[in-house]
Amino acid sequence: MNMMTSNRKSTLLMAAVTAALLSACANNSPNASLESARAVVDNATSNPEVIRRAPLELKAARDTIDKADGVWRNDHDEGEVNHLSYLARQRAEIARNLARSRQLDEDVKEANSAGDKLRLDARTREAEQARLDAAAAQNQTQAAQAQARQAQMDAATAEQNAASAQRNAVAASRMAAADRAQSIAAQEVAAAERLRAEQAAGTANAAQERVRQLEAQLRDIEAKQTERGLLVTLGDVLFAFNKADLTPQAGPRLDKLAAFLKQFPQRKLLVEGYTDAVGSDAYNMELSERRAEAIREALIARGVDTTRVVTKGYGKAYPVADNGSADGRAMNRRVEVVIADENGNLRGRGT
Repeated sequence: MNMMTSNRKSTLLMAAVTAALLSACANNSPNASLESARAVVDNATSNPEVIRRAPLELKAARDTIDKADGVWRNDHDEGEVNHLSYLARQRAEIARNLARSRQLDEDVKEANSAGDKLRLDARTREAEQARLDAAAAQNQTQAAQAQARQAQMDAATAEQNAASAQRNAVAASRMAAADRAQSIAAQEVAAAERLRAEQAAGTANAAQERVRQLEAQLRDIEAKQTERGLLVTLGDVLFAFNKADLTPQAGPRLDKLAAFLKQFPQRKLLVEGYTDAVGSDAYNMELSERRAEAIREALIARGVDTTRVVTKGYGKAYPVADNGSADGRAMNRRVEVVIADENGNLRGRGT
């Protein structure tokens, strides 16, 4: 009797140890979505053009991967990890797309005589990228279909086993019924995976189209990313000579800028006025403030919320060109619009 009790305790102890080991292995197993996103981000990180031309976007992708690692390591929250992995992949794609776009912009500027060819090449590359994206979505769909076919084959096998088991005892019949239920569950899982693959492909295509539209708008308003945020420069040609009155040709440029700003209603703006070095400091300061205020009023008139826009005049400070030439002075007579980043940070000069 004591020997039987001892054997039973040993069996229970071994079962507990085995369960603990299996649980530890499960907790330490990698997350497939996270590893897939890491591969996409690492691929972007290995591209020197992405590192050079889209460092902020690439950093955002890396930070998101690190955050997903922490969630998986500390909480094992699969839903949150899948969400962060998806964001990391999208941010890596945005970094790659921005790098390509900025490279194309530089190529166009460096080869004016070959501008049409470069634009054609850019469109060809975009078409090739779209084809590759479509092929990837199709591969995902085919994989889901293969899973469904495998599930159907599993169901057929289970039905054959059930037919054979029916010739045995009642216990065998119950096992066959359990096999059939498992087959149905496998088919439902396969259908759900196929639906998720189709939805993911649609979401990816929509996101890529949104990125392309934003890139086109940024090129149209001649915006550029700086350490102070997204910067749009409006030249002196938009004003009457030595005045703060907007010329008629300023209208289309401001229409495009206002349309772009309306897509980000939560972001604040800083409108900064600058002048050349001709004239007194007091006069230049007053003129720069009036020009910044004129741009602010024009944007508000086009539907931009008045609470979003602040102005600042710097006079002849912070020149971008040599005031010794007419061209340099013209470049210094400008208004810059700084757009806050996604975290709401808005940096003026000297901050």
